[in-house]
Amino acid sequence: MDDSTLFRAHTRQLSEDDLRAVTAWRAASPWNEARYQEVGEVLALTQRSDAGPRTRIPDPSEILALAARREGKRASNRKWRAAVGAITGIAALLAVAVAMDRAGFLGRDESFGFEEMVTGDQAATVSLRDGSVMRLAPRSRARIRVREGEREVHLSGRAFFSVAKRNGTPFVVRTAGGDVTVLGTQFDVNATNDDVRLVVVEGRVALQAARGGETRVEGGQVARVVEGQLQPTLAAAEPRAATEWVGRFLVWHAAPLGTVLADLERVYGARVTVADSTLMQQTVTNTFTDRTLDEVVRVTCAILGAECVVQGQDVQVGQPQK
Repeated sequence: MDDSTLFRAHTRQLSEDDLRAVTAWRAASPWNEARYQEVGEVLALTQRSDAGPRTRIPDPSEILALAARREGKRASNRKWRAAVGAITGIAALLAVAVAMDRAGFLGRDESFGFEEMVTGDQAATVSLRDGSVMRLAPRSRARIRVREGEREVHLSGRAFFSVAKRNGTPFVVRTAGGDVTVLGTQFDVNATNDDVRLVVVEGRVALQAARGGETRVEGGQVARVVEGQLQPTLAAAEPRAATEWVGRFLVWHAAPLGTVLADLERVYGARVTVADSTLMQQTVTNTFTDRTLDEVVRVTCAILGAECVVQGQDVQVGQPQK
């Protein structure tokens, strides 16, 4: 489970389904629970006073103290390399906390306008307030505003979106070449100057070119805008191939178990068997970034209340837990 989701869980900025998913993830292993508590400690370090700046940058001594607690009583006997590793891990979490707070994702200030996110050489996953998830590609820029009655992202570069349905409020991705409007779907957008390439994985979206022309793009189709001009929509031979750049990234919004298992087979090459067909009636809501097959299965089965076994690439989803 990505750190941005854990930060938002601490501040209750998740839907009830997402909070239940976090609870199940915490219960799946002691390591998960320790990670959750660590995120809470880091968040506490960044709390600001009413009169202070938007985010308080912790004193180095606080970072060192938290790193020592992370390593436990063995910290004094560990080599300097291990201590540096602990400090680096805390610093990385602090960077996420500060960035999320300044971008408004921790939900302390509802009066903000657009907030900006820029990636360097690494992709970034952002869980938005409405339950949608954005995977922003390296060297990309997004200006985001998600609040009551409005969901809007201005994109330069590439991103994959999994959009949650929210009371008919459209989700709009604006680029220099045109705008993409959806209600709930998964799609990949690559925007460079006035050119746009849109691949819809599932659902249906509207694409409006900057220089005129609008079309509806269905799941399994690809549409292009070249120099602001709309091009003919074509069938995408392999829609999922357009999203391979996201890596081991899974996002489900009340997804049927059949969809979940198909994604496990696609992303991890898993071989899945289901011992209890009644489980296929259940749905899963969760997000995973760069997690192992075992971690994803353990958390997912905890959500389902089912006993599961992972042996290599073989996954057995068994009887529900008593």
